[in-house]
Amino acid sequence: MPQDDFLIRKFGAISLYQIGRKNLSELSQFVFKMYSYHYFKKYQWLPDDRELEHMIHGDINQFEDSVYFGFRNSKQELLGTIKATKRTNNIVFPIEYEFNISIEQIIEKESLEVNEIWHLGRLAIDSNALRLQNSSFTSRQMLHILLIHSLGVINYNPNSLMIAESDVLIYQIFQDLGINMQIVGELRDCLGSPTYPVILTSDNMKKWLEKNFLEKEERQKFFI
Repeated sequence: MPQDDFLIRKFGAISLYQIGRKNLSELSQFVFKMYSYHYFKKYQWLPDDRELEHMIHGDINQFEDSVYFGFRNSKQELLGTIKATKRTNNIVFPIEYEFNISIEQIIEKESLEVNEIWHLGRLAIDSNALRLQNSSFTSRQMLHILLIHSLGVINYNPNSLMIAESDVLIYQIFQDLGINMQIVGELRDCLGSPTYPVILTSDNMKKWLEKNFLEKEERQKFFI
C-alpha cells in the first residue's frame, strides 16, 4: 500500500492520484469541509467536530482494505475524492449501523452471487475551486472519472457487490450517468443530508464500465 500519493494520470492542469497513507487526514478533512459546506447550504446542517474525528479515525483504520482517489491541482490542493473499501470481519459500514440493514439478508433476498462486498464513500468535489483552475474540467466530468476508477477497482474481481449511503441528489446524478443503484431501505438523515441505503450489483457495474472503458492495465496500477 502506498505511503505517498501515486500519480495515475494528468488531465492538463489537474492530476488524479491514488492517495497514500501520509495524506489520509488531508482527505478526511477535505471531505468533511465539502460535506459541511453543501449540507449547511441545503439543509442548514451544523457540523460536529466529533464527526471529523470519526472520519479521520475510520480512514486510517480502513487504509489497508481501501483505495482512495483524489484529484489535485498544480498546488497539490485536493479538488475531488472518492474511496472504495472492501468489507472484512473487522469493518462495519454505516449502511449496517446507521440504517440497521443486514447485507447478508439483502444478498439472500435478491438471490445474488457475491464473492466480495465493497463500500463506496468519501465522494466530494470542490466545484468552486475547480472553476478557478486552468482546466476545461467540469464537476460532472471529474465525478465520471472518479467513478470509472473506483468502480473499476470494486469490479476487478467477479461477483463484487457495491453498497453505499447515497445523498438524494447524488443518487439522481448517478441515475443520470446510467449507474443503476438500487434503494434497499428507508430514507433517513445521515450527516445532515436525506440519504438512501443503496446497492449496485456486479452485473450493473460491469455493464456501466463496459460503456465507460478503463484499461485493465491501468486498473492494475492500484495498490490494495
